[in-house]
Amino acid sequence: MQTPTKVIPLSGFDSDGEPEIRLMPDGSLYLVFNFMPPTWAEADPEPFDTFDKTLQAAIGVPVVWEDREFFLIQKPAPDTTERITKFLQTFKHD
Repeated sequence: MQTPTKVIPLSGFDSDGEPEIRLMPDGSLYLVFNFMPPTWAEADPEPFDTFDKTLQAAIGVPVVWEDREFFLIQKPAPDTTERITKFLQTFKHD
């Protein structure tokens, strides 16, 4: 994997290991989690079986779930970072 040109830490999703957005030199970005499903969902991880589809619907661009904690957005829109941030901050959890 290439070295990101910028890393944007996110907060408000999983206090035991917050995700980050990695902006890549080719214009793509990765949304990277420390844990997937997040630590607060260990009792009921099933809603995260389709997290890529839920994320894709929320941000409006295709998402590829590359690995357990890595989500690739090959062609982000200008507001993708903001949409991801809002989605994660408002994602319903107990």
